[in-house]
Amino acid sequence: MPRFTERHMRTLLLLLALGFGSASAADFCGRCGKEHALPKPLFAKPGRKYARDRLVDIEHLKLDVTPDFTRRSVVVISELKMLPVGRALSELRLDAVNLNIREVKAAGATVTGHQNTGEHLVISFGQPVPVDQSFTLTVQSHVQPEHGLYFRTPEMGYKAGDTQLWTQGEAELHRHWFPCYDYPNERFTSEVLCHVPNGMDVISNGKLLNKVPSQTAGYTTFHWLQDKPHVNYLVALAAGYFHRLEAKAGELPLAMLVPPSEKDQAANAFKDTAKIVEFFQKEIGVPFAWDKYYQVYCHDFLAGGMENTSCTFEAASMLFTSQTEQLRTLHRLDAHETAHQWFGDLLTCRDWSHLWLNEGFASYYTVLYEGHRDGPDAERYALWHEAEDVLAQQDTKPIVWRDYEDPMNQFDYRVYPKGAWVLHMIRSRIGPELYRKCIRTYLDIHRNQVVGTDDLQDVLDDLTGLSWDRFFDQWLYHGGHPELTVAYSWDAANKSARISVKQTQKVSDAVRLFHLDLPVSFTVEGKPQRYTLPITETDQDFNFPLRSPPQAIRLDPDYTQLAKIQFTPPPDVLKRQLTESDVIGRLLAVRAYASRSDAESTALLQKVLTTDAFYGVRLEAAKALKKIATPEARAALIESRQQSDARVRGEVVSALAAFPHQDAQNALWETSLTEKNPAILASIIKTWGSRPGEAPISAALRKHLDSSSYRDAIAIAAITALKAQDDATAAPFILSRLQRTPENFNTRDLGEAYNTLAFLAREEKNRSGIRSFLIQQLNHPKEQLRTAAAQALGTLGDPVAIAVLEPLTQVSKPYTDPLREAAAKSVQSLQTQLDQPSELKNVWQRLQDLQKKTDALEAEMKKLKPSPSIKSTK
Repeated sequence: MPRFTERHMRTLLLLLALGFGSASAADFCGRCGKEHALPKPLFAKPGRKYARDRLVDIEHLKLDVTPDFTRRSVVVISELKMLPVGRALSELRLDAVNLNIREVKAAGATVTGHQNTGEHLVISFGQPVPVDQSFTLTVQSHVQPEHGLYFRTPEMGYKAGDTQLWTQGEAELHRHWFPCYDYPNERFTSEVLCHVPNGMDVISNGKLLNKVPSQTAGYTTFHWLQDKPHVNYLVALAAGYFHRLEAKAGELPLAMLVPPSEKDQAANAFKDTAKIVEFFQKEIGVPFAWDKYYQVYCHDFLAGGMENTSCTFEAASMLFTSQTEQLRTLHRLDAHETAHQWFGDLLTCRDWSHLWLNEGFASYYTVLYEGHRDGPDAERYALWHEAEDVLAQQDTKPIVWRDYEDPMNQFDYRVYPKGAWVLHMIRSRIGPELYRKCIRTYLDIHRNQVVGTDDLQDVLDDLTGLSWDRFFDQWLYHGGHPELTVAYSWDAANKSARISVKQTQKVSDAVRLFHLDLPVSFTVEGKPQRYTLPITETDQDFNFPLRSPPQAIRLDPDYTQLAKIQFTPPPDVLKRQLTESDVIGRLLAVRAYASRSDAESTALLQKVLTTDAFYGVRLEAAKALKKIATPEARAALIESRQQSDARVRGEVVSALAAFPHQDAQNALWETSLTEKNPAILASIIKTWGSRPGEAPISAALRKHLDSSSYRDAIAIAAITALKAQDDATAAPFILSRLQRTPENFNTRDLGEAYNTLAFLAREEKNRSGIRSFLIQQLNHPKEQLRTAAAQALGTLGDPVAIAVLEPLTQVSKPYTDPLREAAAKSVQSLQTQLDQPSELKNVWQRLQDLQKKTDALEAEMKKLKPSPSIKSTK
């Protein structure tokens, strides 16, 4: 069989370059300044990590930024006012990744030279700068940033009128667009000047000093000053077109800025902000520290939100319409990022091992706002969810952990929900008032400073009179959590209740045997009696003299301990707990009944699903019926579809979708005909993937595929269902839909739709149309979509695509490149198929046909060239 030669690859690439597909492969890569995936830090290394040395004290950072939205590049003039610390400074090393340095100069010091290593800017001084002598370094640079600063323009596939740029510095990304000391153990004041086309807005840290015409005609200069110190990763800049809402929390100016295309959703995102600021000021006891509080919603933001001082940036994909009812809310994101203005901004962890002091506090104060907003049941349910995240982990890493390779390794359950629970256990132990005093003191002492875990412990030691050594050691410097197996028995002869407790977690150097006080409550003759079990050993028994058998038994009734507890009360006690207990008691009872399949248990859960006062208990009852999975449970769910709270209604739909029975499917179909909530309707549509060949379903899917909805969520649901059905006849319709309004889809949804298209067409004889479409997407300005297209070409299974994908695997970059990795995996998959003779013969024939077209085109191009004998006359 003929060999797939380099000549044939060149043939295909030439045809593509001449217009028979996408642009040339050379355009798929290179330093384009477009969005790229978050890189692994260039300096990621195994081993323990400690705070960096501070050889200079940076007093002030000034950035003068001129963005070019067409070329997606920035010219930055950076001024750093600083002074040496400890010893005279003969050389300064700044973080600067792949910056084009145009000029370096200094006032108050003599620069004799500089070296740009690609990772650092190294500056040499003629005479060492003496300790405590202030000098100002000025660096002019130009960059098409791949990280740290991101453009969103129509040329990149975003809606016209939504042009914007924004920055994201955490953990260590600002080094990709200006030279800096990119680590959190140094604080300084800052200012930002930004020159943008007239009509654009600019938001940065601090207060707006002025907004004046630029020296360049048609441009405006915004000048922002942050006169209170903060760390480098909190420097922020957003520029572009925004729709703005304004308000105040007391005298504090508030603003909500969203892309103009999302203006109808702005009010939903702004509902709680003033209330959150006012609650935190009262709860924390320290006034909001910054000059304003703005929130800017950014297209394809890298995270949910980022707490830059005085201006949080958040993901526009989080915005929602009122049609989603209670299913969507932004008050938790809003509260989390606002809490950071105290915890993370006013105080910042001094190195990444202490990140929980930022994220754990923000997570816990979100829980506290939940209780303030929606009541104590909502607060405990929020704690329940945080605990579920932690208790599901088998990981033994501690919260304060220095063995990370990459700072982003720290952003996990340990610093968010587990950190929140550590604070909750502290608050539960000393009470709300003393806790508030401790936190207020902690903030007052360390205001505008960097902090470590020991700083918090010192305050607790001083103000509470308690020793916190063991608590901090087992919860912060060691990993894991208590796993307790608890048994109850009643001694009728002695009228005594016995509680036996075993710690079952695997004890090691990483996870200690825990010491904790476990509260227990017995309700006897209608009166609660409380005790505390001091858990210090592997296996312990406790006896309690009681007048009669308890009607209720609650371990940790106030929900104050983070522990995985296996305990099932006696049947009569459990039955009363299902309806008469506090919200956590009822949730635990629902979970216990989920392991039973008798008719009585199902009937009890159905009653909870339809009558419990708290939506979370009803929601968990729906999950329990799904787990039971009997015909009676299915009938109970069908009968309970009419739920006023969309969260519960959505869970009932999800539960019914797990039943492969015609009654459940009919119920979902009936619900789809009347359901107005687009999120719930979309979840129903996705269930139709298990129902191929049914005429009403097929017609409905075609209708929903062609429908318009917010972010085309309904069409995406239809595409998901069609993939599950493996309906190859749907591929042309999906292709047409994706070509019609691609800008309306979420980027991630659109990328997944590429793969669906390829999956459905993978066994078709003629895949050229879909192959051509996907090849075109390899040149999409959004890297996420280029990567998705490369993955989809592997799914499509057409080896002709190797010619386009293989050059992408040769691009070398100093960080993880998702496009290169996706292309490599697809090439490997496609080359495997070339081992099949029938497929190789097919590919060879197509390449022969392409070669003929190439030869004809080359002949035509030669005719167009001037004769060598004719000289040009100019």
